[in-house]
Amino acid sequence: MSVPRVYLDTNVFIAAFEMTGAHSDHAWWILKGIEAGTIIGVTSEITLAEVLVKPMERDDEALADAYEGMIAPAPYFETVSVGRDVLTTAARLRAGRHSLRLPDAIHVASAQIAQCSVFITQDERIALPDDLRRLGVTPFTLDDILGQP
Repeated sequence: MSVPRVYLDTNVFIAAFEMTGAHSDHAWWILKGIEAGTIIGVTSEITLAEVLVKPMERDDEALADAYEGMIAPAPYFETVSVGRDVLTTAARLRAGRHSLRLPDAIHVASAQIAQCSVFITQDERIALPDDLRRLGVTPFTLDDILGQP
């Protein structure tokens, strides 16, 4: 059986690093699943630009460093460059749905190009194509990805 390829939207990282309580724990479970090789995690380089804003506003170098360390290629984690292929795919997505914001279109295009089957996000406004299954950050996210009860 192949290891599922799962796209992580920016809000997964923010939940893990900046929230407290159960929601943060659930986001960490997903990240730990990637670290263990249970799933392959994928995100866009644009994620780094999005997560660094608040730490930079607050001059929080430790948090910025943590994000930079996490959002980097690793054995079971990939970052998709925002290159011409991603940008043209994002434009095609936006042409079909004008309400899709460019950053979100870049995320969706990156997920498609990386051949992800699951898109993890808390943002219900992001329009996803039929080939991407949306999952939120919950206690059951890993089980849902792996098809376990």
